[in-house]
Amino acid sequence: MGCGECTACCTAFYIKWLDKPVHTPCVHCNDGCLIHDDLDYECSSFECSYLQSNIDNDNLRPDKCGVIFELLEGDTFLATVVHGSEVTDTAKRQMNSFVDQGYKVMVNGNL
Repeated sequence: MGCGECTACCTAFYIKWLDKPVHTPCVHCNDGCLIHDDLDYECSSFECSYLQSNIDNDNLRPDKCGVIFELLEGDTFLATVVHGSEVTDTAKRQMNSFVDQGYKVMVNGNL
């Protein structure tokens, strides 16, 4: 699958080694992450739940649904709202589905 054109995490997260603030585009982001597959960078170790899943549903890709889902611990998902994006009904249904399956969902941002 892969990130495709999605660059939501390139903007949403603080990246320590770049001292990149949240909600700020990364300097290595240009029509996709230019360094995600390079093992020398902490970005290469990050995979959102969309990348980890085998779901063939582009509607849950973070740049399309407005949320980056990340499994933190065995029973907790972090749902980071992508700054400037609208959280879609598909993303809200996914959050409810996680809860229905017994997961906790922590939301970072405004729905």
